[in-house]
Parts: sequence; structure tokens; C-alpha cells
Amino acid sequence: MNLSPKEPVAMSWHTLSPAAACARLQSTPAGLTGVEAARWLTEYGPNELHAAQRISPWTLLFAQFKNVLIVILLAATALSAFHGEIGLMSAAMLLGLPLPLTAVQILYVNLATDGLPALALALDPPEPDLMRRKPNNPRKGIFTRPVVTLMVIGGMWSMLVNLSLFAWALNSGRSAAEAMTMTFVSLVLIQFVKAYNFRSDRLSVFNRPFANTWLNWAIAWELVLLLVIVYVPAFHAPFGAFSLPLVDWAIVIGLALTISPVLEAAKWMERRGWFGEME
Repeated sequence: MNLSPKEPVAMSWHTLSPAAACARLQSTPAGLTGVEAARWLTEYGPNELHAAQRISPWTLLFAQFKNVLIVILLAATALSAFHGEIGLMSAAMLLGLPLPLTAVQILYVNLATDGLPALALALDPPEPDLMRRKPNNPRKGIFTRPVVTLMVIGGMWSMLVNLSLFAWALNSGRSAAEAMTMTFVSLVLIQFVKAYNFRSDRLSVFNRPFANTWLNWAIAWELVLLLVIVYVPAFHAPFGAFSLPLVDWAIVIGLALTISPVLEAAKWMERRGWFGEME
């Protein structure tokens, strides 16, 4: 394009006729000739976009932690799990029951739930209404009242379910090892269900529940490890585990899934401002 120095750059080109536009650009409707095209290629180079340097997956992973909401969700998952475990052990001692978990089981719960699943939350897809929300108040902290309330409700329900399960299993004639294994498995499964619920602090878990592929793979891997601990005899002594029959699995899975409607009800109340204004 050859514009004269006095030619205004910003002009109403759409008002010109094709002939007038070609005249101003010193061109013709037929376009550039072969000689002109060669000259332009030499002067300006080929008309192509240069590929940007590829960003590594690790860079993308750690970049997610700059998002304040991701930090909130990770912290909520970790603190809720910790709250449920401490409450379970404390309540069992106050009621005069045996300890429902061994030290190795507690360690595994923390590693299994706060490891790969928690990291997978950092790669969660953005929520659909994210750009329609008002900006966060810079004077408010990360742990707002609604977020803390959601964490406390999840932890309290986890404690109540697992404590009731442990006491019932002992009174049903099951051995201490079987009762402890049922409680251990129930606690792990509850944390996995909570991981899906904690993908958002306001949206329902049924809103694209399996959109996070990384979380799906993380949970699947941890479930395989859990089955190995429960059914491989070599792990029974270190973990104090017991090979559970199918009826025990049905009970444990049913109880673990109860955390989801509880958290759904809490989110419903949060969206209506029962626990304070949401950011």
C-alpha cells in the first residue's frame, strides 16, 4: 500500500468506489502483478503468522495458583478434610469408643485427598458466569463467611456420618478391624465426593460434574490405590485394613454420597444470602 505522506490514515474507505480506492492505493482491481508481488515479498516477507513458543503443562499448572478462587477451593478442601478427621477422633474419645482410625490411615487420607485431587482442582475449567460477576471487594479476605460456612458444614457432616458408621459397625458384631476399615473407606470416599462439590463455592455439583478431566483421573487413580489397600493382604498389617464384603461397600458408598445433598443445600442457602453476601 502506497499512501502519500499527507494522506489521512483514518478515512472512510467504505464510501469510495472500487476504482477510487484502487487509485488511492496505486493498485488495480486485478491486484498485484507478479513483479509487484515479488517486490512486496522481498520488502515485507511472507504473509504468515509465526508460531509462539509453546507453554509447558507445568507452567500452565502453576499459573492456576495465581487465581484467588483456586486458592480458596484448595484451602477449603484441605481444611474441611482436616476438620472432619479431628472431629471424628475427638468425638470417638469423648464417647468412650476405640479410635476409629490408625495413624497410617489418617496419613493416607491426607495424602490421597490433599494430593492429586486437590492439585486437579487447580485445572478446573472456569465457571460459565465468571465474567458476569461483580469484582471482588479488595477489603475482604479470602475466607469469607459463606466459604467458611461451607467448609464447616462439610466437615461436621463428615464427622457425624463416620462416627455413626463406626459405632454402628462395632455394635453390629463386626470386628474392630472391619469397623475401622469401613470408617477409613467412608472418610476417603466422602473427601472424593467433596472434591467434586468444592469445584465451585456457589454452583451446583450437577453443573458439568465431570468437566474436570484431571480430577476424574486423579479420583480414579486414588480409588485403585484404595482397592489395593483393602484387598491386597500385604497392606493389611501396615494400614490395619480388612477385606470388605460387598454389603459393606454398599453401606459405605451410600453414606459417602450423603455429603453431596448436604453441600448442595448449603450452596442453595448461600446463593440466597443466608450466610452473608457472596462475592
